[in-house]
Amino acid sequence: AAQVLSALDILVGDQEGDLHLDSPVSRSEFVKMAVSASPAGAGVGAASTSPYPDVPKSHWAAGYVQAGVQAGLLTGYLDGTFRPENTITLAEGVTVVLRLLGYENSDFAGAYPSGQMAKYRDLKLDRGVKAQQNSPMTRRDCLYPFITCSPPPPSPRASPTSPFWVTASPLPERLIWLP
Repeated sequence: AAQVLSALDILVGDQEGDLHLDSPVSRSEFVKMAVSASPAGAGVGAASTSPYPDVPKSHWAAGYVQAGVQAGLLTGYLDGTFRPENTITLAEGVTVVLRLLGYENSDFAGAYPSGQMAKYRDLKLDRGVKAQQNSPMTRRDCLYPFITCSPPPPSPRASPTSPFWVTASPLPERLIWLP
């Protein structure tokens, strides 16, 4: 699984190729993974503007954050910041992955993140994930929502105008899912 994501440039290792699978993941790292897993991922370059006050356009992930915002995959915090160096919690990561699959906030019942977490479990995206709802995800935890389950059904809101619409498969073509 890790080798597939590494080959697709979704999960990148250090100079020796070590993926540091037990290391926590920052919000900027996770956004890079999610955007890289999307059809738009290959075309991400430098950001044209600063997507958030705490993500200047010179930040290494600014282009990915900008692309993720434009695609509707992510939002910042109520105070207008993104907090790129904060670790991403499972609830935050699940929300991004579900948006990648075409789900919107209105698709979930109850207060955040109970509906998102229920859908995550229903789609069996939780296989192998050790993180709990409000705890930080590790790089190993990030592998599983992208790669370890059978293809889940698309969101009922997915449409041909969505940047993540696909016709032959319920998942974006760059996502690789193994049964």
